[in-house]
Amino acid sequence: MNSDIQAADETLQDTGGTEESRVEVYEILEESVADASETPPPRHGGPLTEHRRRHFGVTASVLGLLYLLICAGIFVRYLTYKTSYEELQTSYEELSNSYKNLNNSLCLSETNSTGFWRRFRCSCYYRSTEMRSWSESRVDCVNRGADLVIINSKEEHNFLCDLNERGASWIGLLSVRMDHYRNEWEWKWLDRSTPIQLFWDKDINVEPVEGSKVYINQGGKMNQTNNGSRRWICEKPINRD
Repeated sequence: MNSDIQAADETLQDTGGTEESRVEVYEILEESVADASETPPPRHGGPLTEHRRRHFGVTASVLGLLYLLICAGIFVRYLTYKTSYEELQTSYEELSNSYKNLNNSLCLSETNSTGFWRRFRCSCYYRSTEMRSWSESRVDCVNRGADLVIINSKEEHNFLCDLNERGASWIGLLSVRMDHYRNEWEWKWLDRSTPIQLFWDKDINVEPVEGSKVYINQGGKMNQTNNGSRRWICEKPINRD
């Protein structure tokens, strides 16, 4: 700032300024220096101006609006997904019922004449409401064009558990004398096939003896005996005529 005063002094001398004018110029320059020294330099991060406050306010409003829109979009997608899921669930139940009805409809011709039959895969099944011996039960199945049930898979066994939810029922498994052995026996299905998987109850003797016949209990577990009366389950292939 001294250089400014010196420059102003030289200018006054060159222009022939008077002493009074020079004093006046000096006073003006000194006042300018004082004002400049009292004004602090701008600092980064200082108080917000009105313009900056408005800018930040608009930015916050836009971000808040975007947040609300995102939340609304998520909620709408959730409702759409929930509605679609409920519709799919309803459709599945309707199709499942239709499938069951279609399954059983293939056995209706048997139901109308000889009692209620239910279908599983390629067979129709009948569970009696009477109680007879194993031999008498088999005769009844044969008279219906069927035979006592033969269980070939875990899935079929599960189906029979539902069908046999009350009481015990005879099935087509019995003890048969082994070839070339006089007093040894083995389990065979009525079609003479050897069982691959059996579902014995706990804590029972599963060794076949002469005259043993097998039934399934209320829980679908197998037991053996050589006497008594029980309900029975017949099985026959689906009539596709």
